[in-house]
Amino acid sequence: MEEILNHAAEQAERPSKREGECGHRQHLVGMRSKQLHTLMGKVTIERAYYQCLVEKGEQNAACSHGQAPYDAVWGPFAGRTSPGVQKLLGKFVSRLTLEEAVDTFTSILPLPMSERQALNLIQPVGEALREQEEKQVQALFEQAEASSTLPCEQSSALSFPIIRRLYIETDGVTARIRRGSVAMEEAETKRKGDVYREIKVGAVFEGVPGRERSELVPGVFLDEPGPIQYVARRLNAEEFGRFLYALAQRCGLDRALEVVILGDGARWIRRVVEEHFPQATQRLCVKAPSQLAFSVVF
Repeated sequence: MEEILNHAAEQAERPSKREGECGHRQHLVGMRSKQLHTLMGKVTIERAYYQCLVEKGEQNAACSHGQAPYDAVWGPFAGRTSPGVQKLLGKFVSRLTLEEAVDTFTSILPLPMSERQALNLIQPVGEALREQEEKQVQALFEQAEASSTLPCEQSSALSFPIIRRLYIETDGVTARIRRGSVAMEEAETKRKGDVYREIKVGAVFEGVPGRERSELVPGVFLDEPGPIQYVARRLNAEEFGRFLYALAQRCGLDRALEVVILGDGARWIRRVVEEHFPQATQRLCVKAPSQLAFSVVF
C-alpha cells in the first residue's frame, strides 16, 4: 500500500509555481514525508511541498504558509489518519463507550490509539450529525406550522406498517465537563476542578412481543425493546422537547396504536410531555385501532 501511495504521489502534477489558499504565489520547496495511520498500519508517503513566495513590497511579506496539495486526497478532517480509520472508529464509538471502542480498535488493528485521539477524530463526525439533526428538527416544525399537509406526505405516512406500541423514555444525567469548555457561573470560577451540567437523554423504541407473561394467561406477552434510537443534548427542557418529539416522529409516532411515555416524574419531563405529547396527560385507555392510546408511567 505504501508503494502504491508513493507512486500516486510521484505521478501527481508538480508545477514549479502555484497559488496557495492565502492568495500568494507558491514555489516548490521539495519533497516532504508524511506518516499516515491506515487500516493496514502506518505508512509513509513522499509528496511535493510548496511555500509562499512573496515579492518585495507586497503586503504580508513575512508569509511563510506552506502546503502539500496531495494531502487533499485524505479530506479536510483526516489529517494524519485515513478516512477508513475514521469511519471504522466512528462505528465503534456509536455502539460502545469511548473506552471500549478504543480497546476494540487497538486489539484488531496495528495502530496505537488513545481516548483523546479517538475523541479528536470523531468530533467532526459528531458535529456533522448534529447539524443534520438540527436541520431535520427545523424542517419538521416548519412543516407543522403549514396550514395543511401535502397529499404526498399523507400517502407516505400510510405506506409504512402500523406500530403496535411505541415507547418514549427520557431522563437527565449529570455529566462532568472540562473546565472552560462551557460558560461558568461565578461560584464555579472561584473553585478548582471541572464543572457539572445536566445532559438530557431520550430513547424511543418499538415494543416487540417477547416471552409469555404467564402460563395461566396464554397469549399475553411481555414487551421487549426493538432497535433503540437516542437523542442527547445539553439544552433546556423546551429546546430538548423539540428534539425528542422529532425523534419520536422519525420512529413512527403517527403510526403507533399505543404510545407509552416513561419518566421519573421530574418537573421538566412533565413540561415536555404536556407540550409535545398532550394526549398522554389525558391517560387514554382506548385500544381501538382507529384511535391513539397514550399512557404515562412516572
